[in-house]
Amino acid sequence: MSQITEIIEEKPSVLIVAKKDHEFVQLLKNELKINITDVFFSPILPSKLSQFEYCFLINEEELPKKKAFLLGKKIAFIFVNKQHLAQSAVKYYQDTTIKIIDITGDKISKNNIDKLLWFTLSKTKERYIHLTTPKNAVFKKKPWQIAKFKFPSKKKLILFTFLLLLIIHFAFVPPLLLSSYFFYQAATSFKQEKYSQAERLTTIGEIPFNFAKKLYLMPRSTYLFFSLTLIEDVILVNEKAHTTIQKLLKLQENAKEAMPIILNTNQAPEEKKLLLLRIETIKKDIDSVEDNLNVINQKLSSLSNLFQNIKKDLTTSLELISRIKPLLEHVDSLLAKDSKKTYLLLFANNMELRPGGGFIGSFGLLEVKDYSIEKIKIYDVYDADGQLIAHIEPPGAIRKYLNQPHWFLRDSAFSPDFLENYAQAKYFLEKEMNFTNFSGSFLLTTTAIQHILGAFDEIYLADFREKINQKNFYLKTQYYSEKDFFPGSIQKKNFLGSLTQSLLLNLGNASSIKLAREFKKSLDEKQIVLSFDDAKLQKVVDKLYWSGRTIRAPCEAVVDNCITDYIFPFDANLGLNKVNFFVTRSFDLKITIDKEGVLHNTFSVLFNNDSYNVFPGGTYRNFFQIFLPRNTQVKNITLDGTLVDDFIEENDEYKKVGLLIEVKPKSIAELKINYEQTQQLKKGKNVYQLIIQKQIGAQNSDLVTRLFLPKNVHLLNQNFPALVKDGQIIYNTTLTADKIFFVELIKE
Repeated sequence: MSQITEIIEEKPSVLIVAKKDHEFVQLLKNELKINITDVFFSPILPSKLSQFEYCFLINEEELPKKKAFLLGKKIAFIFVNKQHLAQSAVKYYQDTTIKIIDITGDKISKNNIDKLLWFTLSKTKERYIHLTTPKNAVFKKKPWQIAKFKFPSKKKLILFTFLLLLIIHFAFVPPLLLSSYFFYQAATSFKQEKYSQAERLTTIGEIPFNFAKKLYLMPRSTYLFFSLTLIEDVILVNEKAHTTIQKLLKLQENAKEAMPIILNTNQAPEEKKLLLLRIETIKKDIDSVEDNLNVINQKLSSLSNLFQNIKKDLTTSLELISRIKPLLEHVDSLLAKDSKKTYLLLFANNMELRPGGGFIGSFGLLEVKDYSIEKIKIYDVYDADGQLIAHIEPPGAIRKYLNQPHWFLRDSAFSPDFLENYAQAKYFLEKEMNFTNFSGSFLLTTTAIQHILGAFDEIYLADFREKINQKNFYLKTQYYSEKDFFPGSIQKKNFLGSLTQSLLLNLGNASSIKLAREFKKSLDEKQIVLSFDDAKLQKVVDKLYWSGRTIRAPCEAVVDNCITDYIFPFDANLGLNKVNFFVTRSFDLKITIDKEGVLHNTFSVLFNNDSYNVFPGGTYRNFFQIFLPRNTQVKNITLDGTLVDDFIEENDEYKKVGLLIEVKPKSIAELKINYEQTQQLKKGKNVYQLIIQKQIGAQNSDLVTRLFLPKNVHLLNQNFPALVKDGQIIYNTTLTADKIFFVELIKE
């Protein structure tokens, strides 16, 4: 037999068809994974084999028709201790290129696997090979020795029977507990991103688990007869945990392998096919993981309170999956399948906070074409603003407090609604640089980039000879943005551009779990907001509260009387400094209902400026605004106990109240707004719905909500865990995202 070995330069996909995933199949899969990109396993032969270059069929009893296999594909039939089937296959496929491997024996080694793989993958003309392996040794039984038999006593027989029943009914417990331990350790290893260790522990845990299931078959009817379903639940949890870890490992691998293909600007057709296959696999696996985690979470909740930490992790994971799944359904639109899209990137410095996230210091164009990121180009905002020749009238606060007669892109984030700011930014860029045809926009704050850097150890910027990490990012950004800076200089855009490119190039080194969590955290806390021209995709983003929109939610309670309340406070730092790095805000909302059912509200904001009177700190010159329900009656406004007369009050879709507040370094200021609702409680059942929105780019703030009830109004229910005592409902939380509260009341 001539040995002509074919050198495989590209790693193709392979399919293994076997009714059982026995030890030989595992050996073959492990050896193939060394040289093959993706190894797929199926108990039956699929109808289409076009996506697989190699196909191994093991102990196939019914030989498929010749036309089932495509020309140019390498097909191999492997028969283990099935010599009659091997001979039949040789005769049936004698005029084809299909190869037949006949193996006899039980101890199949790595050397045997290497031989059959060489035979299959080589260009040799031989179509049949027979491999002989050692058989397990069979020991001859010794002849029975005749011995006297003494029948046991009745007492011993009863004791023996009892012990036997005891063993039968509890023998499965040790291996079941052992498998639970290994699966738990595997999950912990996966969480710590020790993927090879997680895979190894899962494989080890599978052995005692399968043994425990077999041992449980005998006493199972007894347990079910007495309605003892605890064991069934534990076995189901283990089964789902085992499958989930396997799926998660596959998900992580597919996601990691897909990213370099997306970032490759010169995708080969084979790469694109592989990418689409991985995306489809990710979609299916994430559905399976979600279903399994829901079952585990449900069963653990019914088992015991001992699993609080595990249930907390499960809840977090389920929440993350529930956010990712809807976006995956629109990945074709997001990554511009068979088309080209340009997304506008807006970089907002929320240390100089504005209503829409912060001062726009830089922007970028992200070009995506047919599942590939083609180009990212970063611009300094003064590149655009320096080319504006037309006058655009600015908002009143910019003209009055910044003494700026014209409006520019850098100040365009002056609405608390990102859709309005996106439209305004597009208008500026068309006027300034003739940039048009955007398909959407992403706004990222300084805090968001800082979050994302938490998934990396550090990023080295060769152009600046700097190592950037989560801790030093803000200071380095300020240094390169402000040092020797003048309008039109390129150092800021070069710094951000270099950092953005380095982040993309180092995605393979990032912690995938941390990266997903930090992106989700930034989106949930409105440090990243998104807008898409694709209406279906935008609808998904709106439902996730990731679009940075003002909420226009009617009362959804099915009652005759529902009172809707709405509060949206937002700042605009007009002090030409970055003092928001040092400023914290605390909110307090007091709602007092009188016996007539009228609501009297007091909303307080405590501003604490912990900076010094040197840049980037200084006085917090804040044009503070708040949205309230349109028909609200503002009674008075006080600042540090002094009545304020100089404020604006406008009625549109909301009532907007605005005033300038100055907080000196190392000082605290308290603003109070007293107002009344025009709606009031009626006799019978009522619902009070309160929406409190978080400003884009704002840091998380403490929030205390207090509801005071008269004696003729009683609490029926609420959708938040509050302290209820003596007619008071008190709830302390942190405003990390938009909040919607429901309180069900009854008035006598």
